[in-house]
Amino acid sequence: MSDTSNSSHPDGVYGPRRQPYRTVSCPACGSPNTQTKNHAKKLGGALGTCAGVISAFNGAAQGAGVGAAMAFRFTPPATPLASVTAAVLGALAGGAMGCATGAALGRVIDDTVLDNHQCLRCDHSFQTP
Repeated sequence: MSDTSNSSHPDGVYGPRRQPYRTVSCPACGSPNTQTKNHAKKLGGALGTCAGVISAFNGAAQGAGVGAAMAFRFTPPATPLASVTAAVLGALAGGAMGCATGAALGRVIDDTVLDNHQCLRCDHSFQTP
C-alpha cells in the first residue's frame, strides 16, 4: 500500500505544510482558553452591507433613468423586469462589496484598538498580542 501522509513527502507534493494554529494565552492567568469577540468586524460588515445596498440602489435608480431615456429613443421598449433584475443584482453585488470592505476595516479596528480577546477562565479582556 502507498503511504499518503504528508510527513513522508517534501513540501509541494501535497501542497505546502501548514503552520500550526497559534493559540493566544491570557496575559493575566496564562490560560490558552480564549476567544475573540470581533465586535468591530461584525458591526463593520453589517454597516458595510447596508451602505453597499443603499448606494447600489441609488446608483441603479440614477442609471436607470438615464438609460431608459436613451434606450427609449434608439431601441424598442425593454421589459420592466430586466431593469428590476439588474437593480437587484447590482444591490446584491454592492452589498457584498460593502460587507467585505466593512469587515476588513472592522478586523483592523479589532486588532489595533479594541480589546478583542477574552479569557474564558478569568474573564479578562485584552488586545491581540
